[in-house]
Amino acid sequence: LASLSWTVQGCANYKFCHCYDDNGMPNDLATNIMCPGNLESRTEFGVTFKECHYYKNYFFLYSALDNCDLRRRCKAAGATGADSSCRSKVE
Repeated sequence: LASLSWTVQGCANYKFCHCYDDNGMPNDLATNIMCPGNLESRTEFGVTFKECHYYKNYFFLYSALDNCDLRRRCKAAGATGADSSCRSKVE
């Protein structure tokens, strides 16, 4: 039951996300397909990859990248990783 509540609460909104494959490497093609915003280059641990940046602020509301939705969209776009990778959580 504890893991179920973690799963339900595990979804959040982020400004930056990318897809990756089961070998741990970013999947630029899948990221490009699923990205509703701008693609930006990012380098981590010597690997340069494309990252989706999407954040819109509408006065008291915002639109950002939902990591649970992106998990499904990355897989549908051909990424083989278990999840999407996101940063800059929107509170």
